[in-house]
This record gives sequence, C-alpha cells and structure tokens, in this order.
Amino acid sequence: MAIAQNLFRQIAIGKQAALGTLALTNAGQLYNFRPDTSGGLSKESFESDSIRRDQQFSNPRHGLRSGAFSLSQELQLGGHTELWEGALGADFDTTPATTGSSTDMALDAAARTITRTSGSFITDGFKVGDIVRATGYTSAVNNGTNLRLTGVTALVLTYANDAWLPTMVTEAAGDTVTIAVPGGVCQVPSTGHTSDYYTIDDFHDDINQQSTVRDARVSSVSVDIAPGAHATVTFEFLGTDASLDGTAQYFVGPTAASNGALLAGPEGRLRYDGADSAVMTSIQFTIDRGAEVKAVVGANVSPDVFTSGVRVSGSLSALFDGGSVLVNF
Repeated sequence: MAIAQNLFRQIAIGKQAALGTLALTNAGQLYNFRPDTSGGLSKESFESDSIRRDQQFSNPRHGLRSGAFSLSQELQLGGHTELWEGALGADFDTTPATTGSSTDMALDAAARTITRTSGSFITDGFKVGDIVRATGYTSAVNNGTNLRLTGVTALVLTYANDAWLPTMVTEAAGDTVTIAVPGGVCQVPSTGHTSDYYTIDDFHDDINQQSTVRDARVSSVSVDIAPGAHATVTFEFLGTDASLDGTAQYFVGPTAASNGALLAGPEGRLRYDGADSAVMTSIQFTIDRGAEVKAVVGANVSPDVFTSGVRVSGSLSALFDGGSVLVNF
C-alpha cells in the first residue's frame, strides 16, 4: 500500500462567491506549506447514556461534521494576499496613501525628510511605519527607494536611516514628485466588513487522493518571528464540511505558488515608543476571529461558519536592558 508523502502534496485554495457555492474550478491558487500543515474532516460523536445491566454503552452515533485546516507557511511577500483578506475582513486597498503629483516636495538627505509647503501628508493617509517611494526627482537615486517613515506631520515626512538606503541627494522643491505607499494595505475596517469563504483542495498526487474543505473561513492567523529563522505564519480555517472526493485535483490549472521573498527575523524592524528596538529575542501574535460551527436539529452540518469580533493577542521576549521594556509593557 502506497503512503502519501508531503513532497507530492499540492494545496490550492480559492475564494468562493458565496456561502454554499464552491469556488470556480479555475480560481485556485497553490500555496507553499510547511510540514506541519494538516486538515480534513472532523466529526463530533455521542452515545446513549442509559445505565444498562450489561454495563455497556450503546448506540454510538456521529454528530456535527465540519472541515478544519491548518496551513503553516513561511511569511512571504505576496504569499498570502487573499488569506489576509479573510483574516481581517477587508479587501486589500490597492490605492494606498499617495500625494499625487506635486512640485513642492523638497528632500533633505542629511535630515532624512521630505517637506512640502501645502497640502497634508496626514490627510493623504500616511502613517508612521509606512514604506514609501518617491518618483519624479531629478536625482535617480531618490526615486524608487524604500523609505520607512518614522515621523509624519502635515508638512514633513521623516524616514529612517536604514542599512539598505543608498546615498540620497538633497533636492529643492520644483520637480514634479509623487510620494506613495507601494503595493496594497489591508486592515480591519470600521465598517463594511467582508465575509470571505474558501474552498480548500488538498491533493496527494503520489496516491491520487483528493479532499475538499467547503465554506472555509479564516478562524485565526498566528505570526512567529525569531532572530535566527524565517518568520512563520499559520492560517487556521474552519469550514462547514469536508470530504474525500476522488483521484484528481478540484482546481484545474491552479495559479502557481508565490515566489516572493521570504521574511526573516534578522531583517525585520521593530519600532515602539518612538524608537527602533534591537533587544527583542522573539515575537508572536495572533489575530483570532473566534470562528465556530453550530449543531442544528435535522442536519449534521452547520448552516454557516459564525465569527465574533477580531481579538489580537501576543507575546514577546527581550534581553533585560535595565527595565525599559518592562516599564513600557
């Protein structure tokens, strides 16, 4: 009997149009995964609690069915976009903060600032911690460089003296310049929360066995960052049901897994209380949606996957630096 090996396993996930409707077969995305990834059908059980002369418990039954899946990955640029949307209840904003074209953007390389004379960086949506890029300066080195913001006021952006910075060039206002956050931004919204459901296709092509988790929602996501390792992220899903469905993948020609850069602890930046910190030895945080399924009379599957609010918890460890970390936390 052949035994499945992770080397031949393929995991594809697709966003559904709605509860109860599997994702289109051409809508799947393959995901890289770590060895502890697991999932499938879960069943509750019950039995008679009648006291019998033969001292036996009788009539065991299966009860509520559900699908559970734990996708363990290394944190990766572009590697989990749709899954973060499910975790945070919002689509990625692909038009994040930008100034638009302006001719009053002066760059001071010594002070590491970009200063304007009108408008407002705050109104434009910039925040401390954003990575921004400039376009339009005469000096090419000032364009397209990742600048990590450490200060934002209406008229001044201040950026960090990070090791990756080239030798920036001071430029007076006059060029037609745009400052923008590249890529996209996803965060828990104040209103208009989304409810994303996913179809999870777990296929072992060495034994030709496929299973499907239906109507899966992201129940929680956990991130772990350590100094001597790649950062990891684990997405926990809960679905209304799961089943073994045959000998072929559900998704036809799924999109290839992301090949974006992996993120690692030594290359990260942690900033709190207005300054960068380099004494943390580990960081872990979890975003929990509190997903659950409900047993009902007349069916062995829940009518939906129910979530509560978004709760964030975590922990960190640090070198003892005289008490400043203890005071702050």
